[in-house]
Amino acid sequence: MFVTLGVLPPQPSLRRRLFRRRAKDTLSCSRVTLPNDFSFYHIQLTHDLTLPLPWDKIAGAAGAFRTRLLLPRGVTIDADADAALFVPQKLPLRYLCGSAVHTLAQMQRDPAKLRLCVVDPSGVLCDALEPFVPLVSELRVVTDDLLAYGETADRLMQRYGLSLLLTPDDADAAQCNLLIADDAADVPLTFAGIVFTNHPQPRMNAAVYTPAPPVLPPDFAALCPPEIDPLVFASAAFELCAADTLSNLWSPMAEQSAVNSL
Repeated sequence: MFVTLGVLPPQPSLRRRLFRRRAKDTLSCSRVTLPNDFSFYHIQLTHDLTLPLPWDKIAGAAGAFRTRLLLPRGVTIDADADAALFVPQKLPLRYLCGSAVHTLAQMQRDPAKLRLCVVDPSGVLCDALEPFVPLVSELRVVTDDLLAYGETADRLMQRYGLSLLLTPDDADAAQCNLLIADDAADVPLTFAGIVFTNHPQPRMNAAVYTPAPPVLPPDFAALCPPEIDPLVFASAAFELCAADTLSNLWSPMAEQSAVNSL
């Protein structure tokens, strides 16, 4: 379970406008359910946006799920609030990986010339790398969870004769010319080639590609509050509510910069 927050400015009555009285906050909390899949709570708050949000009331309404809040864009939690923002850990990287597969296939590059490195510290992509096998000649993973990739390495060797190279050192990425990393800040400065990332940064010797915002399946899109980032919403549903159908999300990728690319 998780909690989404919506904030709207109040509409004061004529009497309040005449006497210049501030309209009172109102707060409601309702449960939203996708039949046979998952549920979450939505808090709707009317509040003067020039004033601090009443985090004590928001936390009270969220109850046990006050550490799993999804906030509207531009809203941040006070440092002393008894609440916490939900931070995706798995789906954004899986989404990036799926988008990179489709984009790389459309590029129609010679696989013999492509060496791919995937930066996956927590091992969340250990079951998602097979689609890259026909697209590249070398596949390596930078991860702190070498154990999680043991079965993956055995499977790729048995099925395709591909030796998956595993390393905890991100400096090894410089030996490849394709790289997948959630944040481009984690890419070694010496890397030259193509970077697929959710969080781009300009690179002197790399072309940087980022995916478009995801298009959620219609039933999920109908439930996602318009002010909530759809990828964060999908991540909460996938990571906290086991909505596994969302693990296959992907979108076309757009080039952000290109200097001396492949």
